[in-house]
Amino acid sequence: MTPKEPHPREIDVHPETLRSWVRQYRRENSGAQNSPQIGIDERARLKELERRNRELEMENSFLKKAAAYFAKDPR
Repeated sequence: MTPKEPHPREIDVHPETLRSWVRQYRRENSGAQNSPQIGIDERARLKELERRNRELEMENSFLKKAAAYFAKDPR
């Protein structure tokens, strides 16, 4: 039992009952703090930003290759 959990005797509950409640709560709320729910507008904006990011990465890669090509000795 962690310090945050009440002792079963304090709330007059059988220890196994309390344990099952805690396990159920943890199962239902796992990752809830790590992945907050986002709305449809934010989800659409995120998708657009990810698409734009991929596009810019491709452009950057192309420009690096072009710069390397033109930096070579022309003779």
